[in-house]
Amino acid sequence: MCTSLTLMTTNQINTLARTMDFAFLLDPELICVPRKFLLESEVDQTPRAVKYAMMGIGRNLGTYLFADGLNEAGLACASLYFPGYAEYSDAVIPGRINLAPHEIVGWLLTNFATLEEVKAAIPQLNIVSTPLKMMNVITPLHWIITDKTGRTLVIEPMKEGIVIHDNPLGVMTNSPDFNWHLTNIRNYIGVSPNKTGSIQLNGLTFSPFGGGSGSVGLPGDYTPPSRFLRALFGREAINPMETEEECINAAFHILASVDIPKGSVITDEGIDFTQYTACMVCNTGTYYFKTYDNNQIGRACLFNEDLDAKEPKVWEMMQKQQYRQLN
Repeated sequence: MCTSLTLMTTNQINTLARTMDFAFLLDPELICVPRKFLLESEVDQTPRAVKYAMMGIGRNLGTYLFADGLNEAGLACASLYFPGYAEYSDAVIPGRINLAPHEIVGWLLTNFATLEEVKAAIPQLNIVSTPLKMMNVITPLHWIITDKTGRTLVIEPMKEGIVIHDNPLGVMTNSPDFNWHLTNIRNYIGVSPNKTGSIQLNGLTFSPFGGGSGSVGLPGDYTPPSRFLRALFGREAINPMETEEECINAAFHILASVDIPKGSVITDEGIDFTQYTACMVCNTGTYYFKTYDNNQIGRACLFNEDLDAKEPKVWEMMQKQQYRQLN
């Protein structure tokens, strides 16, 4: 589970926002990886130098792994679950970049400055079926990545190989594949933020009960296709935003429509819920987040750190609810 979207302000500030929905307790941390630090692949034990400093949410499991993040060049990326569709290699291929699925975000953000560089490098990538140690599961994933311009890609490992989609909608959830979600939009082209007009039937007038009547038919369940449509509706309907603050406010409000409370989705693995929601601002290197148990938004800026430090820096995410006492 997970939902992601991009938002662009009128001043051309681009933000990638996402929910992290999962049944396994991730206990995530905010991590800053400096330039020139070595990230070692679990697959072939190859240490790879970090070209660009990055900040994101992840874990230190012997090596630093990320669910999402941004880098100093203005790229932002998030991984989302892709069960039933993700296909990986069974073996290391000499001469290729061999990585586990859960290492892709870190590789993308520490090595590339533009989406064109990403597209050029993907043919050299070999994603190997490697279990994530903390779960002992091979995580089926696909990725959304964007830059300062707002251009967005979806990267999907399929049976035919790694497929790269241009994503002008700036929205992604989980399975099915991205092209399926595009086709599904045609079922909802009548949905609108505008109020529906009255109709006459045999001399009787029927009017809508109130505001929101144009959105009748927008699905309200928690499946990936429905969350995709709600995120897309919110993204397209939101009022123009001028500043970063307005953009972050809008992103958290839109993602509130796909937030999963504990108990609403129960899977074979347990209770699936929104463990955190995050917004990554490509232009300013700022990472915003809130957790399930704490609605106060935390903020950290990549450029406030020493990007040439010798070791990564780790912050615990605020899990206990914070209140502003008024009396």
